[in-house]
Amino acid sequence: MKIQQQSMLQIRGLKQTGPRRMIIAALQRVRGAIAPYDLQEKMAKCGQKMNAVTIYRVLRALEEHGIVHRHPCDGHYSLCTLPDQKGHHGFLHCHSCGKIDEFPDERLCKIENQIARSAKFKPHEHVSEITGVCASCLS
Repeated sequence: MKIQQQSMLQIRGLKQTGPRRMIIAALQRVRGAIAPYDLQEKMAKCGQKMNAVTIYRVLRALEEHGIVHRHPCDGHYSLCTLPDQKGHHGFLHCHSCGKIDEFPDERLCKIENQIARSAKFKPHEHVSEITGVCASCLS
């Protein structure tokens, strides 16, 4: 079930600006993750013109508030599908069809923090992405 655009922004204490609503709506129509320039093109095809600087700025703000995720393997963005679940979110990313499944895993978060501590490294954040082929594409 898709969360309403207004409630995503309200829950995170963000103003409901036109660009934010437009980008959330566009991301809801994407199957997996999308690059900012591809998002700009997709929005233009729907009659929604927005410059790249605004798209990057809005995506960064939405990412800081846990509404979107930036995927480390390709730098693309997708809506958070688990906005009510705090903590570590990981991704299963199918390179065949582009589908991305998001999962929460506190154990993985703890393991990654232990690895960082062992290396005397202070993480600001960590993102786990497992790439491969999904069950549907394997069939």
